[in-house]
Amino acid sequence: MKTYFSVVYRLSIILSLLFCYILTANAADPPELLKATPLSQTAIQLQFDGQLEAETAEDLANYQIAPDVQVEYALLDDRLNRVLLLTSPLEIDKDYHLTLPNIQTGIVVKLPPINEITFGAGDVVTFSGGLQDTTLHVNKDRKTRNNNAGAEPTLLCNPTGSVFFIAFDMYDAFEDMGIREPTQVLEATITLHLQQCDTDTAQTVLFRRVLLPWKEGRGTSTRAEDNELTYNSALHRNLPWNKRPAQAMLSGIDGDTESDYNGSEDVAHRIDGTVEIQEAGKRYTIKSELLTDAVRFWVANPDYNYGYLFALQDGNGPIVFSSKEATVETLRPLLTIRYQTQSGEETATPR
Repeated sequence: MKTYFSVVYRLSIILSLLFCYILTANAADPPELLKATPLSQTAIQLQFDGQLEAETAEDLANYQIAPDVQVEYALLDDRLNRVLLLTSPLEIDKDYHLTLPNIQTGIVVKLPPINEITFGAGDVVTFSGGLQDTTLHVNKDRKTRNNNAGAEPTLLCNPTGSVFFIAFDMYDAFEDMGIREPTQVLEATITLHLQQCDTDTAQTVLFRRVLLPWKEGRGTSTRAEDNELTYNSALHRNLPWNKRPAQAMLSGIDGDTESDYNGSEDVAHRIDGTVEIQEAGKRYTIKSELLTDAVRFWVANPDYNYGYLFALQDGNGPIVFSSKEATVETLRPLLTIRYQTQSGEETATPR
């Protein structure tokens, strides 16, 4: 009997050690590379299935690209599962082999002439840090008392005058990617998820370019604080709107030139586009040549990117969209840009 318990005891020790070894081995397994997407002639985005440590992710010795490509810089994204590699120039449609530690064969990387990137959220080529949105709730009885609802999971526009603002921060992304020529931008679209619509009748939402900096609210349906967007001002008590609430109708001010962004105007007179809204529970794509032109302007003048104001143009009921605070990431606002990966005068502009 003593021998039996001795064997059982030793066996339990062995199993415990084996279990600890398995746990240690699994804990030590690095995240796997899901995809490697070339963004431009000098940038590649890597996406992993788990979070990385900056010390490892930004170690240039961990990346090799053949033939004849030098990895010059590696930057771990804020989400900790994407790495941006800056490289010596890649050629269009040429096969390159990317090798990482613990990967036996190189991953083929081929730069296409045209690519797409997304700002907001999603699984494709995306960039973090770049979304600002809020609803300016207007009370028709006391318009000077208004809420800047930047912490709500929804965005609202209604006949009372409530409007919402969205801005996508592209400042670092295009610079890091080496996309510096506005003509490389071929098309831009914004997609919004309609969460609620109280009528079956079609309604029209318009969007105008914002020409002043604004600050989203930190509260949920609470009164705007100092330096927050209000019915009266882009920055509370500092930058008044020309016509409240941020719907200026100023002849000749369309946001096309740098002089339009001189601090004296607020929202472009011109409507950059409209979208017809009717059915809830789906995404609506917002696009126009003027929206694409706006993105081209922001590529050339990133300091003047204040996004868009959305308002109800034709309708009799509230329309509720999902905001960047939406619990489900895929419901959040997105900006998608289709662009040429190669810069230079020799590049044609396909449509």
